[in-house]
Amino acid sequence: METIAVPFREDTADRLKRAAAEIGMPVGEFIASAAEGFMMDNEAHRGSPLSADQIAQIEAGLAAEREGRIISNEEAEARLAARRTR
Repeated sequence: METIAVPFREDTADRLKRAAAEIGMPVGEFIASAAEGFMMDNEAHRGSPLSADQIAQIEAGLAAEREGRIISNEEAEARLAARRTR
């Protein structure tokens, strides 16, 4: 096992210590477990194929853009502001 020193802001360190204490785990073990869980989730989702629903949503968004049915945030805000002043 390798030890890696990681600096945390004081408030973050306090939160980590409290969370570890709540489940009765040493803080180092708690952080290592959290990091391992994060890495496993990240690796599991990396390269995962998109679902049919995700693909359909992407295709619908691209079609909307091609058809000019998408406006900028600025335009949306301007339209909303105009409605509010009526």
